[in-house]
Amino acid sequence: MSSDPAAPLLIPLRVYQGRRVVLGVSGGADSVALLRALVLAGAEVVAAHFDHQLRPESGEDALWVQQLCTELGVTCMLGGAPVEQVAHKRGWTLEEAARRLRYDFLSRVARQQGIQGVITAHTLGDQAETVLWQVLRGELPLGIAARRGLLERPWLGVTRAQLLLALSAWGQDWREDSSNADTRFTRNWLRHQALPLLRTRFAGLDESLSRLAGQVRQDNAALESLSHLTPHAPRQGQPLALLRRHIRRELQAAGLPFHTAHLETLASAIHSGATLHLDLPGGKPISTTAGHLVLDALRPPTFAQPDFAYPPHWQLRRRAAGDTLRLSGGHQRKLSDVLTDLKVPRQHRDQVWLLAQGQQVQWLGTAPPQWAVGVREVLGVAPDADHAFMGLALQQAHAAAAAQEVPVGAVMVRGAQVIAAASNTSKQAGDMTRHAELEAIRAACAQVGPYLTDCTLYVTLEPCPMCLGAMLEARLARVVYAAANPRAGALGGVHDLLAHHWGHALSVTPGVRAQEAAGLLRRSFAQMRNVER
Repeated sequence: MSSDPAAPLLIPLRVYQGRRVVLGVSGGADSVALLRALVLAGAEVVAAHFDHQLRPESGEDALWVQQLCTELGVTCMLGGAPVEQVAHKRGWTLEEAARRLRYDFLSRVARQQGIQGVITAHTLGDQAETVLWQVLRGELPLGIAARRGLLERPWLGVTRAQLLLALSAWGQDWREDSSNADTRFTRNWLRHQALPLLRTRFAGLDESLSRLAGQVRQDNAALESLSHLTPHAPRQGQPLALLRRHIRRELQAAGLPFHTAHLETLASAIHSGATLHLDLPGGKPISTTAGHLVLDALRPPTFAQPDFAYPPHWQLRRRAAGDTLRLSGGHQRKLSDVLTDLKVPRQHRDQVWLLAQGQQVQWLGTAPPQWAVGVREVLGVAPDADHAFMGLALQQAHAAAAAQEVPVGAVMVRGAQVIAAASNTSKQAGDMTRHAELEAIRAACAQVGPYLTDCTLYVTLEPCPMCLGAMLEARLARVVYAAANPRAGALGGVHDLLAHHWGHALSVTPGVRAQEAAGLLRRSFAQMRNVER
C-alpha cells in the first residue's frame, strides 16, 4: 500500500490527464485540495472562483485564490454577485440563490473557454449531508449525482480526513469561510451537530448513506425508463411511482416550479381519475381531470364554432343544466358525462360551444366535434376521414359478428383509397392468429409491397402485441383504433409497448368511434354467452 497521502485522491482523477476542465474553487480545503490534485494528475485546469458577497472578507478570498492559481500556473476566472439581494428579489432562499448563481457562473466560464467539463469538490461527507437532508424533507432521488450534464464530481468517495492529510503533506493552507459555522443554515446544522451525533451511534454512517443514495439512484433510473408514457397511453391506473416521474418531466418541460408534495398529489389524482385544481409555487394553476394533467397557464383549450349551415331554430350557445346528447351507438346521455368522457377540464366546460334544439344537443364544438346520432347525415356535412374510414372498419366488425366471430374489423388506407379490408376469422379458420389487422396487413402488402410506410390502418379494437409486431415489421405509418383492449392491448390497454424503441415510429390515434365498437363487442359477447348456455 502506498504511503503517499495523495494516492487515494489521485486514483479517481486519472481520467483527467491531459484534459481541460473548469474547477470551482472557493478557497476552502476541499476545492484547494482538488485543485492541487488535478494539477498533479496532469489536467489542464481553469479555476473559477465565485464571490457570493455575503461576508466582508469575501473579496480577500478571491485575491487568495487568484494568488494560489498564479503559483500553480493555473488560469483563474473570477466572478460574483450580491447573492442576498438576488435571493430577496426572486423569492429564493439564500442557499438556493447561492447555488444557482454559482453554477450559472461555472457553466458560463466553461462556455467561454470552450470546455465540456465542470468539476466540483464534493466529497463523501457532502454526500452524507445531502442524503440526510433529502430524507428529512422526503425528497427523491437521493444524493449528489456523480455526473449531471457538464458537472462532474469525482471525489464523492473521498473523505475529508483523506484530503486534509494530503494538504498537510503538501504544506498547503486554505481559507475558512466563517459562514460555514453558522448553524442557522440547515446544511451547516447537519454537518456540525446532527451528523457528528449520529456517527457516535452508527459506525460508517457516511458510507451507508452514500450506498443508500447509489441504490436509490439505480432504482430511480429503472423506474424512469418505464415512466416514459407515450401520448396515447392512458394515465389513469398507472403505478404511482411511474406517474410521479412522468409528471415531474411534464412540469420541468413546461418550466413550472413544484415541490415533492405536488407530485404526490397530482399523481394520486391522475391515478384515480379525479378532478383536482391546485396552485403551484408562484400561483401557477394546474389541474387533473379524467386521468390527464392540464397545464392551464400554458395550454388553455380552444373550442370551435360551427363552420356549416344549420337550421334557424337551433341555438348556438354554451352548456346549460339539463342538456343531453345522443351519440351514435349509445343512449341519451347527460352532457356533463359526455364532457367527462372527452376529458374536457371542468373549469373549461362553460367555454365549449354547442348547437341545441331545446336541451337536446345536436353538435358539440370539441376536438373532434361530437354529433348527435344522424344529425350529420341530415345536414349533409361530410364526416372527417378518421370517422369515415372507421365506419368501414365497423362494417367489417358487424360482418364478423354476424358470422359469430369476435367482432373486430379493419381497413387499410393509402392516401384516400381503401386498399384492403378484413374481419376477424379465427373461429372459421380454426387459427387464433387470423386477426382482422393481420389479414388487412397481408392483403395490403400483397398490393403495395412489403412496407406500408404511407398507409393508415383503421381497426375497431386496440391491437394486441402480435398485431402490433406485424405493424412495426411492415413499417406502417399510422394506426387508428376504436375501443380499448383491456385484456391484450399493446397500446395502453395492458402494456404500452411503443414506450420502447423498436426502430420505427408508429403514429397512434385512439378512441375514434370507441363507443360504437365497444357496444358491438359487449352485445356480441353477451349473445355468445347466451348461446353457450
